[in-house]
Amino acid sequence: MKWLILCSALALSVSACMTKPPRPDQLKPAPADRMTRFQATTDGDATLVVTRDVGMTGGGCYAAVFIDGREVGKLGTGEVATFHVPAGEHIVGTWNTGAALCGYREGEDRKETSTVLRSGEIKKFRITIVPGAGVTIGATTM
Repeated sequence: MKWLILCSALALSVSACMTKPPRPDQLKPAPADRMTRFQATTDGDATLVVTRDVGMTGGGCYAAVFIDGREVGKLGTGEVATFHVPAGEHIVGTWNTGAALCGYREGEDRKETSTVLRSGEIKKFRITIVPGAGVTIGATTM
């Protein structure tokens, strides 16, 4: 019986640390002062929407967003940002950033993924933090 309680408590503590997608009522636009590029729309552009999960893990840090190797913004937990990019292939990436412990491994945990966008197309990406695996970014339908 003690073993069952211990395993249940451990499973609960690990799952409580994982981030999860925000509900619509939790989602908020990232402030404009943290967005640095690809905010204006022009004819022929495609759109990248990047959402950061909610949860305690990494909650005090920003997730830097990169497009083609250049930082384009920073997201807090439960924030979303929209980027208007030229059609074509792009590399979308992230890493944790900020002061104190948030930036001590800055750049070492960078994760990236490739995507191809057609003119007028919208693709969505989600930033997640998994204990032991670090920050990740991947395509999503949310």
